[in-house]
Amino acid sequence: MINKAFSEYMEQINNMETNYKKIISKKKGVVKMKKKILNIAAVFLAVIILGVASTQIYAKIQWDIQFKEYQNREVMEAKANIEELINMEYVKQDGISAKVDSIILTDDSFDANISFKFDEDKVVNSETFGYGYAIYDENKNIYQIFSRMHLDNSQKFDNTVHFIYKELGIDYNKKDIYAKILSDSSGISNLETNAEDKTIVTNVNLRATDNFPISKKIYIRIFDLGYVMLDSKTRTTENFTISDAEWIFEIDVPEKLNDRKTVELKLESEIPGIEIQKLTLTETGMVLKFKSEEYLELISAGKDMNGNEFLEACRNKLNITDGEGKVYQELGAGTTGTDRGFKITLDAKKEDLSKKLYLNYNNYTRELIAK
Repeated sequence: MINKAFSEYMEQINNMETNYKKIISKKKGVVKMKKKILNIAAVFLAVIILGVASTQIYAKIQWDIQFKEYQNREVMEAKANIEELINMEYVKQDGISAKVDSIILTDDSFDANISFKFDEDKVVNSETFGYGYAIYDENKNIYQIFSRMHLDNSQKFDNTVHFIYKELGIDYNKKDIYAKILSDSSGISNLETNAEDKTIVTNVNLRATDNFPISKKIYIRIFDLGYVMLDSKTRTTENFTISDAEWIFEIDVPEKLNDRKTVELKLESEIPGIEIQKLTLTETGMVLKFKSEEYLELISAGKDMNGNEFLEACRNKLNITDGEGKVYQELGAGTTGTDRGFKITLDAKKEDLSKKLYLNYNNYTRELIAK
């Protein structure tokens, strides 16, 4: 005899219509759950996007505030013809006087002497004195933009290049902001200090990546005057800003500086292992660009040498001499960014060509002759 209760239970379990409704109901539940998950994900993504956008908006607001502060800085301007520079008057602001004493401009080099005079109440450490500068011409060709180093990390991020580009209306690649700059090396040196008169004479020197253009006007901007002090006990440095003011010098370049006669040289005959790409002489120096696998190997081996040993090895590998036995000194050296490419600047000048110049590489010597 079949148990009636059990029979009814089995009919409920195996009832197709009832089971179909349950299955459909469960599937709808899954769909609803998926929709909830997608909605949560969408909200989460929107929060992330909003957060990123808010950060970008905040950064843009901060940048605009900083740029407005930059525009509101104290600026003094002065104009001069280059023939008048020797007698140029100081331009004074914020207790500091500045002037440009001289300029030399060739295809490969820009050189300027700049003097400063400080009021009695201005504290200056002449040994570590420095400043930022920007040099460009009337066509907005950027010779160089240089920021003073703040060794104590007081300057978290330097916007100088960005601000000057924006102020001059220069379009640039934000991923490579230095692509517009025409020099591949630059530096400031202190030529003379007079503690009694509180004056410092400095020199700014730039070396062109390729060639500097023919410019009718040169603008020299001086800013962020300051110095650093080293605490010998704690071995820490502290930055001191002397002035936030800026000087802008506009200088007319005479024809004689643009009447450039750069001498192009070549080897009298080839040397194995080195390919000369550029060899020029101007009034300010010699530029040698070349390719060499052997020289690259020497540079790579330099990591295992001390500084003096490495420099001596480089000089023995390649050097420039003249007929009187003089060995010309390197002013700068580095790679060109191309495969096995190097660039060396030396202190040989056009006037030295009359002494007969020679390139020495490994055990080979070749005379340099004008093309």
